[in-house]
Amino acid sequence: MATPALCPSCTDTYLETTTCHDEELDICRSCGGHWFEQGEMNKVLSKVDNGQDQVEYQQHLGASIGVSERQCPDRHGPMQSHHLLADYQLEIDICEHCEGVWVDSDELNQVKQSPKLQQALGSLNQALSWKSRVFQFLSQMPVEYNIKPKRKPVVTWTLMALNCLIFMSYVGNPELANQLVSLFGNVPAATLAGDQLWTLASCMFLHGDPLHLLGNMYFLYVVGDNIEDALGRRRFIALYFALGILSSLISVVLNWQSEIPSIGASGAIAGLFGVYLVWFRHASLTFMIFIYQKKLAPVWYFAIWVGLNVLGMMIGEGGVDYWAHIGGFVSGLIMGVALKPYIFMRNPLLQMLAHPAAVVNR
Repeated sequence: MATPALCPSCTDTYLETTTCHDEELDICRSCGGHWFEQGEMNKVLSKVDNGQDQVEYQQHLGASIGVSERQCPDRHGPMQSHHLLADYQLEIDICEHCEGVWVDSDELNQVKQSPKLQQALGSLNQALSWKSRVFQFLSQMPVEYNIKPKRKPVVTWTLMALNCLIFMSYVGNPELANQLVSLFGNVPAATLAGDQLWTLASCMFLHGDPLHLLGNMYFLYVVGDNIEDALGRRRFIALYFALGILSSLISVVLNWQSEIPSIGASGAIAGLFGVYLVWFRHASLTFMIFIYQKKLAPVWYFAIWVGLNVLGMMIGEGGVDYWAHIGGFVSGLIMGVALKPYIFMRNPLLQMLAHPAAVVNR
């Protein structure tokens, strides 16, 4: 009669047979850890919805980090600790004699999704190229390194198209442009008096010149597709309008005497910056000084952006509604934090990438 296998973690509990995706393996009922004997790991991972149906986890296994304190359940002595992936430093234990794998209960989902993690980290850790450097040098716009959305960002594209079409309708007609700005631009003093309250939202669809429009639409494209994918189309459009209106309200309160119309989508997009920072801190945005290009974490990139807005406000640079930018950004941070548990529940991959085990090269 075979000797029952002992749990490597509990050491005094015997493992019991269970079924995982139609494969028999052993589990510790006390700590929830799983023991995959030779070949069982690849069979289970091949049946999980993780983007691959012929998984060989050994091909992407991270480096050995030494002898484990845990013993092989089949009594082959101490196991070896390995990182799950080269860029995902979650520790799993492997017996080099029998090729069995021990996975703790809180590591199981990451192990099951390791093919998706591998693909996502490959997108995040792409090296900078001469093409991205030339693009940023010529456009002065950052290049984003993030996971690819699963669905087409229809709402983001629609918002971009709508903004462009509205701008094209008056760009060649200064008289019409002035009429539209007067009717749909957000004038703090008038709005605070209760006049033309619709301008809190309508001002988001007017732009002063082509550079104003192109800059806003580019950043909407950069952050909008990922946020829309994570949140869903209907909730994304609601979030976009909520952030735009909040940024307008903050501008009204803090510029309450101003009779200068405020226009542009930058308040709403600044709100998306805050949301993006909370949900996608693993992403990278490139920053360029002359010809030197460097990947930055969103927290550093947006810290520079906020700093530039504060500096512009202090030196009194005109033509920019800085309070709408900062107010939108802070509103986005608050909404991002409030919605984060829901977003991570809806998108487990985002939560895994936010784990300290994920290694993002910048």
